[in-house]
Amino acid sequence: MLICLIALFALAQDNPVPSVDLDALGKAIEADVAKIAGRDFKHPVKIRATNAKQFTDYVIGKLAEGGGTARMAHDEKIAKMLGMIPRDLDLKALTLEVLAEQVGGFYDPPTGAFHVVEGMSEDLTRVVMAHEFTHALDDQYRDLDQLDKDCKHQTDAQLALHALAEGSAMEVMERWMMMNMGSLDMAAIQESQASFSTETLGAAPPYLWKPLLGSYMAGQTFLRKVEVRTILTRPAEISGLDAAWLSPPVSTEQIMHPAKYWDTEKLDLPTPIRTESSMLPEGWTIQRRDVLGELMLAIMTTPLDERQGVETNPLKLLAMRYTNAAASGWDGDEVLLLKGPQGGSATVLLTWWDDEAEAKEFARAMEPLLGQIGKGAGYAEGQELSVQLDAQGLQVVVGVVSADAAVGIPDCVALGKRVFEGVETVK
Repeated sequence: MLICLIALFALAQDNPVPSVDLDALGKAIEADVAKIAGRDFKHPVKIRATNAKQFTDYVIGKLAEGGGTARMAHDEKIAKMLGMIPRDLDLKALTLEVLAEQVGGFYDPPTGAFHVVEGMSEDLTRVVMAHEFTHALDDQYRDLDQLDKDCKHQTDAQLALHALAEGSAMEVMERWMMMNMGSLDMAAIQESQASFSTETLGAAPPYLWKPLLGSYMAGQTFLRKVEVRTILTRPAEISGLDAAWLSPPVSTEQIMHPAKYWDTEKLDLPTPIRTESSMLPEGWTIQRRDVLGELMLAIMTTPLDERQGVETNPLKLLAMRYTNAAASGWDGDEVLLLKGPQGGSATVLLTWWDDEAEAKEFARAMEPLLGQIGKGAGYAEGQELSVQLDAQGLQVVVGVVSADAAVGIPDCVALGKRVFEGVETVK
């Protein structure tokens, strides 16, 4: 579901505003960002104006790179089979619509340029530029595109990296705003940045909006080394940003529980799940292999009646938690999307936990949700759906299988056990 996009959410004003001289604004802001970060830019940053259609075309192009379109389709199927989004949701279309409405600017690592969406006031444009100049500076020293590729298309690792990138940009941007408080219309800026109440975003499921918003809010909270932030929480130290970039966090668990990254005595790295898939039944192949991580499992284990729309209250945004009791204690996972004969498909998720109590808590949270997935007809005409769960020790396997009724549906826990027949965990 991820798009490698380093952006800033900000609503363009409804009323037309005069165009601004981006190059003239950029020179002063570039110098300010370098001063705040304590690093000089290695080369000038290209600034380009864009509109909503051009932005959408850009995102579609990014999705097409490196099999991204297929990946998004596979991730959408996994999310539907695990009950994280409705079966009839067009995730790609909704994602593009949300981004087109909300993004005020974005940085493109491969070209080293950032784009500012037209239609914002001069003051809001300046704020967006301070944010995007930070991405550009981080990229010149850290190579954001390569770091993203090093995540090997794993959702959890990429979300952690994006949280670091956005948290870093938020910290520098806020310092820049404090430096320029006297020349900014802060009331108008705060109104634009806090207004996430558009109809499209308000109707989006947590699967879409929580990772996007969490990259900014949880990422900045992580850099401030606390789990819950308030208006009194001290800003992150710039030296802390530099240290995090030298050894980026590797999981959303570390983002949401900062002590598991910053405290050497509490350092907690995920347990890699190594699977042997040669035992798959005849006709079954792997389409997608991924690591979901604690943030996504928290979304998955949230009861259906508690899956609310995006929060708009600024104070509640600061204190928002991106995990829950069922997902805490996560120690590793692997999810496989399998393609079977005659249109059959399966999603098999193996999770690994810190202790048996945490494993049982996750299993208990999943039981009623899997019951909801299994109600009614299958995913297509003529197909049946089977949903099962198996918990043993530190391991919990969740399986969802859709297969042709005429062929007969395989037992998905048995299928899961065969998929993970040779599972190994290595610290």
